[in-house]
Amino acid sequence: MKSGLFKNLLLLLIINVFFVSTSYSQDQFNKWIVGIGINAVDYFPTLNTTHHPDLDPSTGNQDGFFNEITNAQDHWNVYAPRVNVTRYWKNRISLDVSFSVNKITKYGDIEIDAIPYYALDGNLQYCLVNPENYFTPFIYAGGGYTFAERSGGTINAGLGTNYWFNESLGINAQAGYKYNSPDFQLIPHVFYSFSVVMKLNGQRRFMWNSRKKFNWRNGK
Repeated sequence: MKSGLFKNLLLLLIINVFFVSTSYSQDQFNKWIVGIGINAVDYFPTLNTTHHPDLDPSTGNQDGFFNEITNAQDHWNVYAPRVNVTRYWKNRISLDVSFSVNKITKYGDIEIDAIPYYALDGNLQYCLVNPENYFTPFIYAGGGYTFAERSGGTINAGLGTNYWFNESLGINAQAGYKYNSPDFQLIPHVFYSFSVVMKLNGQRRFMWNSRKKFNWRNGK
């Protein structure tokens, strides 16, 4: 990854920390999370004759979906940004909407000319623990639309986690599979993301009460 990308991510982290430093403690109204970070697209798990009928059987991934799935150096297309907004609903369920930008230069272990990649996704997340914990793993499922050399809708499924350093600032990591019907000719792929996330404080909506003689919210 180029040094310029690291500088941009560092700047984004500083901006997040600045805004967090001005926020209030978490309470029941903190249902919104915003995040920004990097993403990675990996075509190697699906680089086989099933998805590429013209592929030479001696190349690509012929040893199963999870073969070299963590080989980031050779197979992952890493780029930025990925921005997302998450809204807590109820019963540990949240709705997440994200937009991702990437530049594809690798189809698995095959080098190609750069292809712009844009993805808009909406997923439902189910938290596996109490959402107020510092460590909150979750599973997700949903859909989206990916614009690449070949574009089309996708069915998404995966898992992720948030880790909160304090009541406002945390990090998020996700890994999932984006499936597309061969009819649209968009190649299914694995999608990763790593983001800095921040809780937005809904209590600010009620700050006007503090200027009144009687605060209807807390009876003072």
